[in-house]
Amino acid sequence: MAAQQSSELEKHDPHAEPSQAWGWHGEFPRATRAAGWICAAIMFIMLIGNHKGWNEDVWLIVIGSSMVGVLLLDKVRRRTSWRR
Repeated sequence: MAAQQSSELEKHDPHAEPSQAWGWHGEFPRATRAAGWICAAIMFIMLIGNHKGWNEDVWLIVIGSSMVGVLLLDKVRRRTSWRR
């Protein structure tokens, strides 16, 4: 079984994933979270403006709140991931 898995890994085409050649498949978790909080804050800051109707405000509040919700859910999951 192990020989079969190693042969499948050797057959992987490096052109399909160019980063495989130099071994990087990482993410930027801290930068991604920081960018999420900044974007959520921008959504709420955009409420200050010359809106004549409330339609734009509703969309900004819903999108900003959902971004904050996802970020808080991510924070809880990271904190409790070791308990599982």
